[in-house]
Amino acid sequence: MLESSTLSGGIETYILLVWLYFCFNTILILLLCYLYLSMRKAQEQEKLSREFSYLMIEGLETERRRISRELHDTILPRINGTSVQNQIRSICIDLMPPDFVCLDLKDAFAMLCSRIKDRTGIECACMIEENLDFSPFCAENQLHIYRMVQESFNNIEKHSKAEQAFLVVRSSSDNILICVSDDGIGLKKKQSPEEGLGMRSIRQRAAIIGAKVDFISEDGNGLMVRIELERAVSV
Repeated sequence: MLESSTLSGGIETYILLVWLYFCFNTILILLLCYLYLSMRKAQEQEKLSREFSYLMIEGLETERRRISRELHDTILPRINGTSVQNQIRSICIDLMPPDFVCLDLKDAFAMLCSRIKDRTGIECACMIEENLDFSPFCAENQLHIYRMVQESFNNIEKHSKAEQAFLVVRSSSDNILICVSDDGIGLKKKQSPEEGLGMRSIRQRAAIIGAKVDFISEDGNGLMVRIELERAVSV
């Protein structure tokens, strides 16, 4: 009887352990399935977000080209006064994207800094590594890079109250680093809608080309927009 009771107890213990093992594995499988589906959903949402940003920015570029042509072809010929004509031409240049098939991105940066200085009076230093090569980047990605830098300077012009601005572009073995900074008031805790829109635009373009962007600032100590481009995204 004792042996029978011991055997029965052993079988019950074995069945309990098997049941617990089955329950544990079932819960683990369900958890892994949930995590997998959550990751897939997050990836799909991120993909949709990138696609939406791409379409929105493409629409914006198309509208910029249209407005630039309308200003240049329709409005400008009807304007009298050199000062106003120069302002409209400057707006047209800012709206119309550079032709990166014919123009080097480094030259476009230098021209941008020169226009910012002429238009705003803000001293704008442009320091670009001499042997830096943007040619592996397609024209479309070069336009995104250019617009990020342009938007950074637009924020400086509109909000920074700066006297000096700086564009530094340099490379390492793995990436290209672009920094746009100023000596203005920096970021405040509460941003205006215009500043928020400009920063979101920069982040959207960075996400499209797989770049990393950071906004580094202390109140009263200026702002640095740091854009890191992986060389892998250039192909």
